[in-house]
Amino acid sequence: MVEEFTNFMELNPEYGYLFGAAAFLFIILGVILDWDWVLEPGGGYFNMAYFIEVFGRKRVRIVFGLLLFLVVLLFVYGFFSYNPELYNV
Repeated sequence: MVEEFTNFMELNPEYGYLFGAAAFLFIILGVILDWDWVLEPGGGYFNMAYFIEVFGRKRVRIVFGLLLFLVVLLFVYGFFSYNPELYNV
């Protein structure tokens, strides 16, 4: 099964964009549902804990969610620009 998936991805590398978009959509779901692992504070300066302390958890979730949504749009754009025969009529 893994070998079939690997062969499919070798023949159709543009679907990697869709897998990336799905992964970021899952993270957006975590931001919307306020899952702790998405905004888990880490060590060091200028991490999520720093931004949550400065701006508040709700603002960080909104900005982070919007940035992730832009990344999803870029992945979808990459899928269609890499494979233009999908939308040519």
